[in-house]
Amino acid sequence: MLDADGEVSAVGGITTHSGATTQLALGTSLDLGDSALIQQDGSTLNVELNSDSVQPLITGGSATLGGDLVVSDASLQARASDAEFQSFKLMDMDSDISGDFTSLTMNLTDQPDYLTVTGTINPEDASEYLLTEGLSWNATATSATPAHGTFTLGAGDSFEVTSVLGDKTGNGDWDGKSLTKLGAGKLTLSGANTYTGDTNVQEGTLWLSGDGSIGEMSSQQAVNVASGATFGGSNGTTVNGKVTNEGTLVFGDSEETGAIFTLNGDLINMGTMTSGSSSSTPGNTLYVDGDYTGNGGSLYLNTVLGDDDSATDKLVITGDASGTTDLYINGIGDGAQTTNGIEVVDVGGVSTSDAFVLKNEVNAGLYTYRLYWNESDNDWYLASKAQSDDDDSGGDDTPSDGGDDGGNVTPPDDGGDGGNVTPPDDGGDGGDVTPPDDGGDVAPQYRADIGAYMGNQWMARNLQMQTLYDREGSQYRNADGSVWARFKAGKAESEAVSGNIDMDSNYSQFQLGGDILAWGNGQQSVTVGVMASYINADTDSTGNRGADGSQFTSSANVDGYNLGVYATWFADAQTHSGAYVDSWYQYGFYNNSVESGDAGSESYDSTANARLAGNRLSLRYCA
Repeated sequence: MLDADGEVSAVGGITTHSGATTQLALGTSLDLGDSALIQQDGSTLNVELNSDSVQPLITGGSATLGGDLVVSDASLQARASDAEFQSFKLMDMDSDISGDFTSLTMNLTDQPDYLTVTGTINPEDASEYLLTEGLSWNATATSATPAHGTFTLGAGDSFEVTSVLGDKTGNGDWDGKSLTKLGAGKLTLSGANTYTGDTNVQEGTLWLSGDGSIGEMSSQQAVNVASGATFGGSNGTTVNGKVTNEGTLVFGDSEETGAIFTLNGDLINMGTMTSGSSSSTPGNTLYVDGDYTGNGGSLYLNTVLGDDDSATDKLVITGDASGTTDLYINGIGDGAQTTNGIEVVDVGGVSTSDAFVLKNEVNAGLYTYRLYWNESDNDWYLASKAQSDDDDSGGDDTPSDGGDDGGNVTPPDDGGDGGNVTPPDDGGDGGDVTPPDDGGDVAPQYRADIGAYMGNQWMARNLQMQTLYDREGSQYRNADGSVWARFKAGKAESEAVSGNIDMDSNYSQFQLGGDILAWGNGQQSVTVGVMASYINADTDSTGNRGADGSQFTSSANVDGYNLGVYATWFADAQTHSGAYVDSWYQYGFYNNSVESGDAGSESYDSTANARLAGNRLSLRYCA
């Protein structure tokens, strides 16, 4: 073993006999002067290399090769792509090299199966012996590994093939034209590959980028994506052949806007198809130049929820669409009235009416969006449109209003006693939501949780309101009347958005108060006090029915506390009749929650304050 650091000279030459090994350690080079290197049959030459190794490693007068060559090239494991492969000059002799090694072996820990080293006498200069890094796909008889099409990358590992993978001569273990991706890591193909065999993505990720493509036009090869595996491509990449997806098929990535991933062939989807676009910048397209069949698979798209011209990811199919695919929309935006809708699936041939089914509730702004199939053009649209008055389709699935607890309360009139909760009206003080002018004949479908949020607001506001007679008529007072308490509960029914949202609220309130200052002169009196209350209210909100018969509900709850003060002057301290002036102020803080089915839930805090000053004057009429 020659393991000196630097150059080692052997003036008399070196002969490695059968069964013996000559080893050049890392950092060591060998200079034989005019002498010969002879590797007999059955011998071994073992060399350790890295990117900084001296070239050539061995110099001398001549070389006669035989036996085995073992190469340890640690730098090969660190290659990020085949563009970084190197050719290393192992020998540079004064005369032509004779013979050759019987075998070449790589000695690497965790050697990537897709990498190899090939040893050859330089065809342009027979006095040189070269070691060339390369892909196992392109391995020859003098390579360290036999040719094969398997790429195994572990979790967190990635490798890019920039060269073109074409058909090779097969062997007993490989047909010479098929690629298999194994391991949890990522393999990227950025060349215009021409191999004609199948592509099997069994584990991890296979990605196309740059000029990346698989197969040639009119190719009949297949791309098979197994469950748990991922296959996809960046803008401009292409697959020529039939794709069967049981894993995840991704089109475009988050760094691209408007990416188009093209599949020239039929697509069968049993797994998940999803856009790689950022949710804030949708616009990627999966272009299928063939027929599409959904076999229990799903499609995820990012969409700006606005009018018909809103940006969206899209599936384009030049042929027919059949089977069933669950569609999930990740929406952003403030919502807007649609006419035809936002086109999310474009079918050039014929689509069955149940080829795509929207599986999540899609809301933005005031609107609920649903998926509609346009029979005239076979395309699929996201639209917000309500069921027309003369269309009773879907009437059997009207949601429950949550039942009646028997506590119905008739809304009071202006002269009422304040014991009930007054629902808002459309002409009120801003408590209702006025629907926008749709500008056409299509009425929108409104989201149900509008009523849930408004119900929380209305309940908190209305349960703060009270009159003098709420306190005067309290259900409990102590002996001297200085401490009082009252409880009320009931149900309020109301509407919002011009009758398109129905709300049913059940509420309860317990209030406790007491006088802290009292003054009187036998005729007039002044009382000052403090009060506190606890409120709890539930609201069930039901939206209007969509043109597809869909109807959604939402529920809400608000609970919290009010703290306040009051002051009252009576002209008649004995009977409390006649003229009076009453004023109060309350501050409330509340916990709110809204539940909207698969649209999710939200919890939030709110505060409110209210004040009131009122009076009554006795008028006497004299004839």
